[in-house]
Amino acid sequence: MKKVIALLLAAAMTASMIGCGAKEAPASDTPSPAEEESEAPAGDEAPAEAEASGEGTSLKIGVSIMELTAYTWYQGVIDGCNQWLAENGASNGVDMEFDFEDSRSDVQTMLTNVENMISAKCDGIILFPADASSAIPTMKEAVGNGIPFIIGDYAQEAASDADKVWSTFVGHDMKALGQKAAEEALKYLDTLGKDDPVCLFISRPTSGQVSQDRFDGFKETIINKYPDAKIIEEGDTGAGNRDSAQTLTENVLQREAVIDVVCGHNDAEVVGAYNAAVAQGRNEIKFVGIAGDIDVLGWLAEGNEMWLAEVLQDPVVLGYQATDAMYKVLVLKEELPEKYALPDPEAITKDNISEYDWENWGWLG
Repeated sequence: MKKVIALLLAAAMTASMIGCGAKEAPASDTPSPAEEESEAPAGDEAPAEAEASGEGTSLKIGVSIMELTAYTWYQGVIDGCNQWLAENGASNGVDMEFDFEDSRSDVQTMLTNVENMISAKCDGIILFPADASSAIPTMKEAVGNGIPFIIGDYAQEAASDADKVWSTFVGHDMKALGQKAAEEALKYLDTLGKDDPVCLFISRPTSGQVSQDRFDGFKETIINKYPDAKIIEEGDTGAGNRDSAQTLTENVLQREAVIDVVCGHNDAEVVGAYNAAVAQGRNEIKFVGIAGDIDVLGWLAEGNEMWLAEVLQDPVVLGYQATDAMYKVLVLKEELPEKYALPDPEAITKDNISEYDWENWGWLG
């Protein structure tokens, strides 16, 4: 796309005899669809003309984020949005003013935030929703008035095709996260020499299909290798934090004499389970986290033998790609695929953690 914009810029310069240029953004280590070549759609002359005049394209983008208060993971989304602008804004002649708002995991707060963004005349809205469907009526009205939406992280469940008004969904493959966690668990289970290992998975029922997909990916992968394995699923219907997960796991440990590996919907659930195991002296149990937690990464770096891996769900990539998608919709006028590609999940272990600059990831808290 950068090559096409450069050609358009050259043409405009020749016609107007005005000298103008854009500084190339530094290369990114994060793969981005924006770096792939594609043809500019018809009617895409406006951004090139703006570049030639030296004015550029200025956009106001609302970003409604599910949770910034209780869960620092989403801070990485903010970093990703800003990283995209720093790396691509100048070279593409576009500036974005972001309005980041915290929904605090509350549907009504989310809807109020979105309504305020619409009233503030945001050109587009990136929505990391608090649930699977409540924002759809608001989105339909806004899209009908020319405000596009990009959905991030939490896929929407449309009742009909008419409800699918967002431009694309940018999210990690939830089932693949569970599969990757199981692959790390299997490396340990293979050393035990038994056909019926026991695994505990703490799900988050209020997260609906998202949590179900992670559990399914984990369970199916384990059972495929060990058909006689016992997979215990426990749903944390409480606060969904370390404390509620610890209380839940304490009860499970009272009735289960053998548990080989524990995984869960996210790090809050798994760390809570770890705390319960340590408190009861169950040091034989191993743990696999999902998402990204500063304590888990610290334990891996220290060589804590109870921790097998952290399956990284990178929020920076999420914010980066969501911003890239919004650029393509608003500036390039592209029609996007139903799902925007993200990298496959990766596992951080005590053996490879030195390859990650995790101590400088601000979103870890």
